[in-house]
Amino acid sequence: MHEHSEKLEALLNDALDKGAEIVARGSFGHIGEDAVDQYFPPTVIVNVNHSMRLMQEEAFGPIMPIMKFSSDEEVIKLANDSKYGLGCAVFSGSQSHAREIASHIHCGVAAINDFASTYMCQSLPFGGVKHSGFGRFGGVEGLRACCLVKSVVEDRWWPLIKTKIPKPIQYPVAENGFEFQESLVEALYGLSIWDRLQALVNVLKMLTEQNSTGGNKKEK
Repeated sequence: MHEHSEKLEALLNDALDKGAEIVARGSFGHIGEDAVDQYFPPTVIVNVNHSMRLMQEEAFGPIMPIMKFSSDEEVIKLANDSKYGLGCAVFSGSQSHAREIASHIHCGVAAINDFASTYMCQSLPFGGVKHSGFGRFGGVEGLRACCLVKSVVEDRWWPLIKTKIPKPIQYPVAENGFEFQESLVEALYGLSIWDRLQALVNVLKMLTEQNSTGGNKKEK
């Protein structure tokens, strides 16, 4: 498309104006002059940086910008310095090293010593992160996205055990309502057994106090 060809040329010119350099470029080959503006020659460009539009916008064209890096930390930082995150391809003489790098890149799909091979495996979920979208198609995740999931909860041993809102957080909420809720969350999701046990003791203590207070009020 002529408009897209013009966009690619604009991205390339912006990079060249900011110090980038073309080191290789293909030709149109044997095509008619009336079709030239519908093509863009494959281009390899160096000395690029992230101040250039080419490194911040989606090109969707045959332009390969090359950046040098000196450490794993630097290349990961460079790869993640983007508002997009669809896929990555990591190449290395060491498979394990490539996997380690890929695990730190914020994207939806990753290929090790290959390119876009994940898209060929329809049993895998496909999708991106950040401005590259959300959700997945393909794989189990893609099938679930086409489903309407309904969550249903009921008491397992009804009518022997019935779920009800604890008194400290019933309306009107008691003065210790926030403290009770905090202890309840800690009892359920605390990081250590000791923290959970302490929180559970606080929960039971507050429930006991609330029940005894309610009983005294009824007697009066």
